[in-house]
Amino acid sequence: MLEEDSITGSFFEPSPFQTTQSMGNEIGVGDSLSFMADSFNVNVNIGGNPWDPPSANGIDVSNILSDVSLPEIYSSAFSLAQPVAGRVSISALNKILGVSGLPHATMEKILNLTTSANSTRVNRGEFNVALALVALAQKNMDVSIETIIERKNDLPEPIFTNLESVNFNRNLSFSTLPRPSMNSIPADDPWAISPPSANGYTNVPFVTEVPTSIYQSPIIPQPVSNTSLIVPKEDEFHWFMDMDVITVKFAPEREGFLFKHVNYIVESQQRGTKVVRRYSDFWWLMECLIKKYPYRILPALPPKKIGVNGFYFTVDETFLEKRRKGLTRFLNFIARHPVLKDDELVEIFLKEPIEIAVWRKNNIPDLEEEYLKKTITPEIEQRIPTELKERLSKVYKKLDDNIEHYRNICNIMERIARRQEGMSTDYMRYSLALHSLIEQEKGCYREDCSGCGQVKQGLEEIATHFQKTSTIMEEAATATLETVLENLKRHRDLLVSFKETFERKNKLSDDSIETLNNRIKANQAKLAPLKEGVDPEAERLNTAIQKDQTDIVTQKTRINFSHYCLHAELSLFHKSSAFISILYQNFVNDQIKYSHQLNENWRLLNPKVYEMPVETNGFV
Repeated sequence: MLEEDSITGSFFEPSPFQTTQSMGNEIGVGDSLSFMADSFNVNVNIGGNPWDPPSANGIDVSNILSDVSLPEIYSSAFSLAQPVAGRVSISALNKILGVSGLPHATMEKILNLTTSANSTRVNRGEFNVALALVALAQKNMDVSIETIIERKNDLPEPIFTNLESVNFNRNLSFSTLPRPSMNSIPADDPWAISPPSANGYTNVPFVTEVPTSIYQSPIIPQPVSNTSLIVPKEDEFHWFMDMDVITVKFAPEREGFLFKHVNYIVESQQRGTKVVRRYSDFWWLMECLIKKYPYRILPALPPKKIGVNGFYFTVDETFLEKRRKGLTRFLNFIARHPVLKDDELVEIFLKEPIEIAVWRKNNIPDLEEEYLKKTITPEIEQRIPTELKERLSKVYKKLDDNIEHYRNICNIMERIARRQEGMSTDYMRYSLALHSLIEQEKGCYREDCSGCGQVKQGLEEIATHFQKTSTIMEEAATATLETVLENLKRHRDLLVSFKETFERKNKLSDDSIETLNNRIKANQAKLAPLKEGVDPEAERLNTAIQKDQTDIVTQKTRINFSHYCLHAELSLFHKSSAFISILYQNFVNDQIKYSHQLNENWRLLNPKVYEMPVETNGFV
């Protein structure tokens, strides 16, 4: 018996990966902010014409140490800097340089030698060169790319003080809106949220990798001037029930001798399980779900590799990171779908400790279609609206346009975040350059001058506040990339998945009931003059009639069940509009929070810059 409650349970996190076309339009995690191709890093033209652009000298910094066996400190420092898609932020690299004991001027020179002016992240090769330059500086050797090339097989080891204590976390506190009263939530609302946990807060919807800070109270800034933060009333919210959170991370090592295979660590928060899976295992699970649940919204897998017109692009760290996120969406969609989450193969995928390939050799999975196992009661069937076909048609006609709009929205939002990330890097660079300038100022040529000392103190305050501005902007950009952008992509992917559900339904349509009825009538007419039990032809006709009658019942059952599934999936799709509201409410809260922090940072700097001397007689 199919229970109505199973359809109105907690719902999903949409997770189909973007198509090849849409992926090509998206900016990679480690891409430069520059609108021009940044194919190599540049050296600063120190001592030359300040109006001339930097020169690259034709050197690819990222490959200088590619064939050198480096000490363990290079690998451990790179891991501590929290790389994303094989790259670390320049801000993280600057923090590492900060515990090297080098003066700011040397740190600035190292960054200029290993990164371009438009870069916001560095790859592993550039990172290694930066650390090698640190080692040269610590040994009072010439800090230059040429020195590294000459001595790359005899480089000193860099020394960092308390590197493990450096805080690389961005300390994000994603906005969480006030929790509604439990009395105001309908019992059959799949967007309802479960009672609060022990810490007083609940899971935030559609976040696949939830940072610990997400359970903290939302930071609501104090109103500036006469403006105030508008918080909706409690009864205006629709939330989720308690849902599982699935994380997918890269396994430390890769398998294979000639061809390396990427392994993934799949962890289920609610189940308390951790298993290792390969991409082919995800593909197997998807194929099984398509066979069992053809009329459900099913997430799409990210591609194994990207190809256009038969040409396949190189699989790099950026692509692997995108694929990891796609696999995370895939599993979270399944784990939160009211029907798919309870499938036995899903449980095996998330809980079976042995490899899926080994399990498949010893087990035959049940791939029987869903309608053969479940029965729709007359009461539930009556709830299916008679105008369901018209409703589905209206939704389907708008899907293509909506998908295209959301693809465009995602691209624009990512550009906004990347520009802010670039501004954050520029503020950090400016702060470092200002500190370097201060270090070079040994004091005024006049011993009795007090004005120059006051200017120097003011510049130190400005450099400190510029660094704080950089940190705030970096956190704001990351919050946009990890929450708003990801949620926009999830809704875009939901639209794509629902369209694929329509297409799958059309391909599986096999309504031959009228043909079968006509054939039954024809066979019954042939059977009438024959004597049953005597004529063999009568037995054959009876068998044919019974088979056609069984096929009619089967087809009617499948058609009715497909209508039921589409009605249920349409209802869940419709309720996703509430998620859009939550998405933008959180986004606005984040913007208010970070704007307030920026305003407070500049407000605190304001009196300090006005303490700097402006009267020329103070410099006489």
